[in-house]
Amino acid sequence: KQRVIGCLACMAIGYTLSLGGFFRLTEAMMGNPGPFVIISTIGNIISLCGSCFLTGPTNQAKKMFRESRRIATNLYLGSLALTLLVAFAAEGMTGQGIVLVVLMLIQYVAIAWYCLSYIPFARQAAKRLFNRYYNQVSSDDM
Repeated sequence: KQRVIGCLACMAIGYTLSLGGFFRLTEAMMGNPGPFVIISTIGNIISLCGSCFLTGPTNQAKKMFRESRRIATNLYLGSLALTLLVAFAAEGMTGQGIVLVVLMLIQYVAIAWYCLSYIPFARQAAKRLFNRYYNQVSSDDM
């Protein structure tokens, strides 16, 4: 029971911070990405830590790096690190705000793909849905 409460509390805090970070998106696009990146990325890290309450950190790491999740895990962790790197080490870089928004999108897509791996057939359903949408949009353009 305590593990579930810990997990849910971390997830709620993490997702609240991540969502709250998006209120700073305009500020990030205007050249001050720090608040957006810090709030959103720390929120994502706290959310990820929440799942450690359920299985423990060692088991969580083993599950994250299983073959079916390895790519999504590496994209997610890599985008977290790159986001912080671009935010703080590349300060003043031309297009920094856009790069950070793209990295944040990669974070969210990677974690969504990772989460779908826990639901039977969810990835296949997501692929079919995306392909159907893509085919409809590409046929409407012609």
